[in-house]
Amino acid sequence: MILATYIGRRFLVSLATILIALLTLVFLVDYVELLRRFSDAEAFTSLLGLKLALMRAPALLEDILPFLFLFSATICFLNLSRKLELVVARGAGVSVWGFLRAPFFLALVTGLASTFLFNPLATELKERSDRIEASLSDGMAASSADAIWFRQEGLDGPSIIRAANYDSSAKELRGVTAFLFNPDGSFQAKLVSLSASYRPGRWIFAKTRYISGEGASDRFDRYILPTSLTPDQVNLTLLRPDRLSVWTLRRFIDTAAQTGLNTARFTLAFHSLLARPLFLMAMVTVAATVSLRLSRYGGAGKLALTGIIIGFLLYVATEIVSDMGSNGILDPVLAAWSPAVLALLFGATALLYQEDG
Repeated sequence: MILATYIGRRFLVSLATILIALLTLVFLVDYVELLRRFSDAEAFTSLLGLKLALMRAPALLEDILPFLFLFSATICFLNLSRKLELVVARGAGVSVWGFLRAPFFLALVTGLASTFLFNPLATELKERSDRIEASLSDGMAASSADAIWFRQEGLDGPSIIRAANYDSSAKELRGVTAFLFNPDGSFQAKLVSLSASYRPGRWIFAKTRYISGEGASDRFDRYILPTSLTPDQVNLTLLRPDRLSVWTLRRFIDTAAQTGLNTARFTLAFHSLLARPLFLMAMVTVAATVSLRLSRYGGAGKLALTGIIIGFLLYVATEIVSDMGSNGILDPVLAAWSPAVLALLFGATALLYQEDG
């Protein structure tokens, strides 16, 4: 118990140090990006940029949480190995699972708190910051990575719509460009508008510029574009899973499933949140595999680099499997849980081999 408390305290120190370093770096990069994007906005100030960066920080922290535990556990175990504290513990008969008890417990508690307490807060703050950003830019600012693209059918023919963002509460697209096609597939016109509100069976564009296929331009205060999308299909098409909290995701999946819609992306996001504690424990295990041999074989830097590379490869593999799950190639539940389970099994196997060797 005393050893576990001591190792847990050392791990917390490493965790706090890496947390401050990574969060500061991410915060500064995000703050500079906000200054660049909204420097021309009349209502934007550096103080507002600071507020937005702080509101976005929790969501960014969720993204770097696995790396936070990987780096923290690696540094903690390396320090313990350099001071021969792990050698003494193992000489006293403590197995590798004995000194991993405290880091595992902290990873489990942090993962559960992150999923069920921190995630709803981060999601809400990110939603608020998105609304403020949309008001600053009149909904027109969005990078190609964040923009929403979707295709729909209508009474007048198909159309492809691009939007800067989507307000789910108001069912409104902001920063909208719509490409209209005739039923035979030929290009008809382009619509450019600050916003488009969804009503059953139609999109209502406000203050719209209409550009025909021949290049003629006209303006309308109100333009109605028919759509075959139902309200549930609109939410399923436009909502991003990372914009919903773990509690909202469960209700959303149940509601959408009753209508027979494909909920693979949302099921994947939900189970990825549930698997987060296990994934953090897997990162601790990966870090432990590169620390046990230091007292006998040396090469701290090389082994630490190996652990970091393994962690990054695990992250890339997780992203690939997640893409396959969201596109229906793999079962979304399997895609969400398999990276954490396989990484934990790999780490446990490596630790058992080193323990016996």
